[in-house]
This record gives sequence, C-alpha cells and structure tokens, in this order.
Amino acid sequence: MNKKISLGIAISLVAIGCAITFVLTWTVSLNIYNSKIGTSQDYEGIYQKLQEIDATVRQNYIGSGSIDDDVLEASTINGYISGTGDKYASYIAPSAYYELQQTQAGVILGAGFEAEEDSSGYLKITTVYKGSSAELNGVLAGDIITAIDGKSLLSMEPGQAMDRISGEVGTRLALQLLRDGESISVNLIRQQLEIESVSSKMINGNICYIQITTFNAKTSDQFITALTNARNIGAKALIIDLRQNGGGVTSALKPILNQFVPSTIAATVEYSDGSRKTLIETDSANSLDIPMAVLVDNGTVSAAELLASVLRDECGALLIGTQTFGKAVMQNTYAFSDGSALTISVGKIYTRSGTWDGSGLKPDYVTELPVGAVPGNISDDADSQLQKAIEVLTPLIPAE
Repeated sequence: MNKKISLGIAISLVAIGCAITFVLTWTVSLNIYNSKIGTSQDYEGIYQKLQEIDATVRQNYIGSGSIDDDVLEASTINGYISGTGDKYASYIAPSAYYELQQTQAGVILGAGFEAEEDSSGYLKITTVYKGSSAELNGVLAGDIITAIDGKSLLSMEPGQAMDRISGEVGTRLALQLLRDGESISVNLIRQQLEIESVSSKMINGNICYIQITTFNAKTSDQFITALTNARNIGAKALIIDLRQNGGGVTSALKPILNQFVPSTIAATVEYSDGSRKTLIETDSANSLDIPMAVLVDNGTVSAAELLASVLRDECGALLIGTQTFGKAVMQNTYAFSDGSALTISVGKIYTRSGTWDGSGLKPDYVTELPVGAVPGNISDDADSQLQKAIEVLTPLIPAE
C-alpha cells in the first residue's frame, strides 16, 4: 500500500534538505577559504622576512656594494628548491634553459662536453662529443675541471660553475683541468654542433657494439640506422654501451625499444596521489630476437637506466659492469615568462621488475674496470667490461 504525505509536509522536508545542503556547503567552503587565507598569510610572512633581511644586509653589510643581484636571486631560488627535499629539482637560468632545449633537440651550444658536480666541489667531465672544440683540444672523459676562466670552482656558489660553462657561440672558454695528478690548461671555443649521440662498430666479425652517450630527439634515428647497418652485414649479437650516459629525453626510448620489444606496456609512472599512467608502450609488430648485453656503471642514469631495465625485463638482456646510479623518477620542466625554468620530480618510474629508485640496477655480471680507467678513454682490449660482454655473448650466438 502506498503511503501519502501532505503537500505542506513535503515542502517542509524539501526546505530542511536545502538548509542542510547549504550548511554543509558553507562549512566546506569556509574551511577551504580559511586554509587558503592561512597559506597566503604564511607566504606574506616569508616575503616580509626576506624584505627585512635584504634591507638589513644592504644597510649594514660591509660588502653590500659588491652584491650581485643575479647571484642573490639564483641563490634564493636554489635555497627554496633545496628546502623542498627534491634532490633532483633544479632552477635553470634563461641562457642555460635555451642551451638545454637545444641539447634535447640534438644540438650542442657550447664547448662540446658534458660535466657533473663532483664530491670534491669540482666538475667531472663525463662525455666529450666528437668533432667538438673539447675533443680537438684533447679534453678527455674523466678530467676534473678545477677552474673556469681563471676562477677556482671552490670559490663559486652552488650551480655557478655550470652556468659559467654556458655562453654565446664563438666566445672562448678557458679551463684548468686535473688529470692523473697533472694540471692542464685548455682554451676552447663555444660552438654549435650537431650531437652524434650514437656510435657503432663490429667486434669479432659478428657482434655489433653500439654506444649511446645521451638521449635526445635524434638518438633513436641514429640508433636504428646503426642497428640496421649492422644487421645488413651479418651481426648475430648486440652490445649496447650505456656507461656514463646521464639520461635525457625519455621519448627517444620507444622507437629504440620497438626494435626488440613486442607490443607491451614497458614502463609506468606512479604519481603523488597514487595514480599510475603509462610512460612507454611499445607497438611493434616485428621485434628482433638477438643475444644482447648492456654495459652499465654508476654514470648510467635515469633514461639510460630505464632502457637497460626494460631490455633486461622484456628481452633477457644481460647487464654487465657496475651498479647504476639509481634515479627512477619522472621529472617535468616548467618554463617561466623570463625564459628560465624549473625541473621537479613528479612521479616514480616502474618497469615489470619494479623500480630501481635509490638502489640502482645491479648487473648480472659485476665487472670493474682497471683502476683509473674511464669508459670512452680505454682500449677495447683493456676494457674488462666490454671483454666480459663478448665472453658471455659468444656462446649464445647461433651456429651458422
């Protein structure tokens, strides 16, 4: 039996429901408003404190007349970034960001080398590009930069040394290098040069060796060309050298992986809210089944580690060398109106075997180089990691 209520009661119930909805909505909105007001007041307090500090310094500091406002601004920004706890985050000045964009596109605007901060406070050269001013003047991977344009790196602010390396095409760059205890002076010219991030050769007649020094917009095409040429002349096994590869753009990885990995989700990213999205999904109908080894070391970072991990997970590639760096985070770069940019970590990367963030990839065959040897600056015969790759691949090569 249906129960009926009067029109007056119905109207009263509707009114009560509306009142409850209004109260709940108002309460939630008030909480959000109050939280935003609180945050705004906190930030106003920080800005006011900075203004007070700046005024005090400029009025009283004995060296206030020599303050470099650009350095002060960069140091303040870097201080904020450091406070976030994101060890991979970085502020990029306008000129450096322009050069980074060119590098990602496959073009160098500089003296032709890559460097990273060393624990000593100096910079360590990790890569020297072919045909560059650095190569022509004898700069080698492993060299330590102790001074730039006559100024010691130990007297510079964090990040300042990297900024000093940048400069306009055609300008000079004077470096003081330390190599095997010997101090060396070199004078370089900043130039525009297309990056050859891939080089290849045949070893023992049927093993193709491909070195990838970085990942940019042209890397995948260069890799596919090298691989195709090697297959055409009878390559039966493959060594991919990712040692001292500091990473680069992850978009270069899919075309490379498409050569070996059938259609699959090769890598995902987990964001701060717990959600996951596909980072790399291969879509190849044809894939090359070939014995493969990947050379890695502590200088194998980020995108290079990702490639190594997927090749091991999906193709059974053998990792040879030493443990990798351990950076499995997705980073985004946000550009600002003045041409500068901010790179921050936004998610953690996973492959089928999990994540290697913080721990690095452990090789299947742990093999050290001779003491003092640096990849790219050692003969094939003395390269113990390369020789180990040849040793483990040779029995896997199909008989003719």
